[in-house]
Amino acid sequence: MRRFAAPLLVALALTAAPATAGDDGDGVVWTTDDDGSGDVRFARFTVADADCAYTTMADPEAMDRALEHLEAVDVHADTGRFQDVTLTERFAFVGLVQSRYHRNIDGSTRLEWKLITGKQRRHDGYWQVTAREDGRGDVAFRNTIEAKSILHQPLLRGIQTRTMSAIVDSVQRTCAAY
Repeated sequence: MRRFAAPLLVALALTAAPATAGDDGDGVVWTTDDDGSGDVRFARFTVADADCAYTTMADPEAMDRALEHLEAVDVHADTGRFQDVTLTERFAFVGLVQSRYHRNIDGSTRLEWKLITGKQRRHDGYWQVTAREDGRGDVAFRNTIEAKSILHQPLLRGIQTRTMSAIVDSVQRTCAAY
C-alpha cells in the first residue's frame, strides 16, 4: 500500500484544480467546465499590445520564444492561413510530450487549433484578440482537452490549468515590454 501512497498524493496535488469563475487578482477571468467530451477552460484578459498578443501565438517562432514549457516547435506547413505544427512540450511529472496540430489563422485576430496526433483524444481551442483604439487588446483563450482514458482526465485537467495560466502570464509579460 505504501508504494501507491506517494504517486496517489502527487496525482491529487496535480489535479487539485477547482472549477473557477472569476478574477484571480491578476485581471484574468477564468471559467472551467466540461462540455461532455472534455474539460473546457476559458480565459478572458487584457494585454498592453494587441498585435503582440496575436503574433506571439500565431507565429510559431514567436510562440516558441515566449512560452517556457515549449521545447520545440516544428512547422510542417505554413501557407499564411494554415499551419501544420508539432509542439514538443515539457510537463512536470510527465516529461516531454509531442502533439501535432492543424492551426487556422486569419492574419490579425484569431487563431484556432485542432489536435491531429498526440497523447490526448482531443485538444482544440482558439485565441481571439480584439484590438482597442489605444493599442491594447482583449484576449479570449479557450481550450478543450479530453484524455484517451477517463483515468488520465484528472491529470490532464491539472496540466491544462497550469499550462494555460503559464501561457497567459508569458503573453502578458512579453506584450507589456513589446
